[in-house]
Amino acid sequence: MKQLLSLVLCIGAISLGVVTPAFSQSSGEAGSDDFKVRIKKDILKNEAMSSRKSEPVAVHEEVPGDSAASAMKLIQFKEHKNPEDKRARLAEGASLQTGSYCLASDGTLGTMGVVPADWGDGSDTPYYNNGVPLGCIALNPDELEGAGLELVEVNGEMVVQPIRIQLTVEDLQSFPITPADAHQERAPHTLKNYNTNFWADASVQEFQREIAGQQVQVRATPVSYSFVYGDGGQLGPVSYAGYQLGEDVWDEETPTSHKYTVPGDYQFSVVTGYRGEFSVDGGPWEVIDGTVERPSEGQLVRVWRTQVGLVADDCSAAQGAWGCTGTDR
Repeated sequence: MKQLLSLVLCIGAISLGVVTPAFSQSSGEAGSDDFKVRIKKDILKNEAMSSRKSEPVAVHEEVPGDSAASAMKLIQFKEHKNPEDKRARLAEGASLQTGSYCLASDGTLGTMGVVPADWGDGSDTPYYNNGVPLGCIALNPDELEGAGLELVEVNGEMVVQPIRIQLTVEDLQSFPITPADAHQERAPHTLKNYNTNFWADASVQEFQREIAGQQVQVRATPVSYSFVYGDGGQLGPVSYAGYQLGEDVWDEETPTSHKYTVPGDYQFSVVTGYRGEFSVDGGPWEVIDGTVERPSEGQLVRVWRTQVGLVADDCSAAQGAWGCTGTDR
C-alpha cells in the first residue's frame, strides 16, 4: 500500500461526511480518536469531471451496463507537485473541507476532518483551512461497510465502490409478508360427501429497507398454494389459487374443492409460497433464489350430514326435536 501511486474511487450518488465529536471545530483540541461516518447523497457534476487534465477514466468493467451503478464516476487522487509534500492527497475536484475524500501517504483511504495542530498519525502532516488544521482520518473496514462502500482491487488499482447488495431467501424471510386470505364457499357450513369449494386470495407485496447505506426495494409475489383441508386431505403445492363459484352453486367440483366423508368440525388453511425480487437504488430487479411460505389462519369448516324424515313440531316449539340445531348431525 505504501507504494501505491494512484487510488481510484468509484462513487455515484453516495458520498461521505465525517462528524468528528472527538475534535473541537474551533480550537483543534483532541479527545479520543473516535469519529462517526455520516452518509450524504451528492450527485457529482459533469463539469467537475470534464475539467480534468488527465485521460478519461472508464466505468468499472464489472458494473453491469443496465444497472444504476453504471452511472458512477471514477475519481483519482491529486498528485503532489512537490514529491517531498507529506500531506494526504485529495480527491480530484474535491475542495479542502471536512468530509472530502483523501488518500494518506501510507495508501489508506480516509476523509478530511478537524485534527490537533500536531496531527500526523505517523504519516501525514495536516492542511490548514482558515487556520483550522485538517487531517486525513482513515476509514476502517466497518466504517466503509456502514457507508455502503467496499475497497477492492481492479486491474492492479485499488477501487472504492458501493457494496453489491445480494439478498438471500433468509433475508426475504425477515420481511413482514402476509399470508393469503383463505375462503370457503358458504362458510363455515357444508354437507358430507358434497364438493366444497375453497380458494385463496393473495397479492403482490412490496417493501422498502435501507441496507448498507443503499435503498433496497423488495417485491414478494405469490407463486404457489397448498390447501390443507383439516381431515387429512391436502392439495398442492399448486400454481392456481382457486376461484369463487357463487351463492347459487352447490356441489360443483373445482380444481381446489374437497369432499368431507365424516361429519364434524375441521380447520381449513392455505400455505402460500412467495418468490422474492429486489432492486437497489432504483436499479434492475433481481430474483432471490428460493421461496418463503406463509400459512393462513385456520378457518372453521362445519360438515353436516343429511337425513330425510317426517317431523311433527318446529324447532321453536321443541328445541330438542329431530333435525333442530343442537341435535345429533
